[in-house]
Amino acid sequence: MPILVLSGNSELSKDKRVESIKEDFKGNYVRIHPEDSDKIPLILSYTKNLGMFSQKVVLDILDFDSWKSKDKKELLSELKHVPDDIFVIIRSKKAIKGLNAENFPLPKPWEREKWLDIVKRNFEEKGLRISEETANYFLDVVGQDEYRIESEVKKLALYCREEVKIEDINEVTYRSTHAAIDDLCFAISEGRVGEAHRILPDVLRSTETAMLVASIARHFEDLFKLKLVAKLKEKYSWPDVSRYSKELGIPLPKVARFLGFKFKGWRNKPFNHLSVYSKEDLVSILKRIYTLDRVVKSGESPEVHLHSFIESFRGELSVRYDSQDASR
Repeated sequence: MPILVLSGNSELSKDKRVESIKEDFKGNYVRIHPEDSDKIPLILSYTKNLGMFSQKVVLDILDFDSWKSKDKKELLSELKHVPDDIFVIIRSKKAIKGLNAENFPLPKPWEREKWLDIVKRNFEEKGLRISEETANYFLDVVGQDEYRIESEVKKLALYCREEVKIEDINEVTYRSTHAAIDDLCFAISEGRVGEAHRILPDVLRSTETAMLVASIARHFEDLFKLKLVAKLKEKYSWPDVSRYSKELGIPLPKVARFLGFKFKGWRNKPFNHLSVYSKEDLVSILKRIYTLDRVVKSGESPEVHLHSFIESFRGELSVRYDSQDASR
């Protein structure tokens, strides 16, 4: 009986298995979505009326877990007799009793070594070497998302030759993922007020105002946490960056930039935030962000309030920014 359940939570692996089935079975491919109101009649139109079609058919039933119980029972009952020219794929988190199944699990969030194995395997498949340290760094930047891991590896494969370095990840992966909002947040915290004003309209075209304010808040919250634990130094080393990132759960590139540590290939000018902001400064800023969040959610000219918040960094901060730059 040509029915196969693809179980587990690795949707990317299921996608690849479906591609393999399509290639081997060589039939027309039809996706059945859970929200389709006529999904069962549509499936039955293929399984019951084979004579109407001149080619084989692969039916890919997506997210079977979300189906209503009665619909599941009806479909499974109807699938007891499927013609050989119809290949039915059922995507489900769990196997279904009485049906052939292949399991595609993902590691649990705490199983870091297994996620690192996925990262390394992706790079190896592209013919690229990656060190243990760099693989860990890549996983910190990209996160435990199998689609993003594969996508970012593909980008780096176009950019790198033979071996992937941390600076490559900073240039290709981190920038492409965080560019717009991160650029704005750092333009603000580094006192580049004019640039922040210029960036803001572009960011708002693709980001909801409330979400942007939340991102700005998180930016300064992370800086405040770093200020509380980091010893003030004129210059920070890579071990400093790595230690504080692990201790606080803040992405490595973000900690590096807060501390004024510059990777090879980074175009931004090093700016040591901890030498510029006191704890009292950051408490005051977080209070202003709380007020900003309230007025923005009131719906009255949110962009005007955001520009006003940015402008508040021009005065004393600009003086400190200039003095830090002059001391280099």
